[in-house]
Amino acid sequence: MVDDKSNATRVTIFGETYSIRSQAEPAYTIRVAEHIDRTMQTIKNQIGMQDPLKIAILASMSITDELFQMRVTADKKGEELEEKCNSLLNLIDAYLEKQYAAEVLSGS
Repeated sequence: MVDDKSNATRVTIFGETYSIRSQAEPAYTIRVAEHIDRTMQTIKNQIGMQDPLKIAILASMSITDELFQMRVTADKKGEELEEKCNSLLNLIDAYLEKQYAAEVLSGS
């Protein structure tokens, strides 16, 4: 049996009210809907278009672009972090080898 912990949350996007069922917290669902609504309103104001479907498509393109750009940034940060970790590991290895060699030479 599937554990159904879904929440029904009412949101308004571009003047239309929807009841969204999801497992996310209602506050999160509201924040997502507000972001979509803001993006759609911005596009409407920027280009003066009135067709809600076309505005929704442009908004989805804009939001997807944000997502893709954030993924690229996250990937770059991940690569930078991996390089730094590898550098630190190399430094630690070199230090430990030096310590070991010093102990062997001193007869400890």
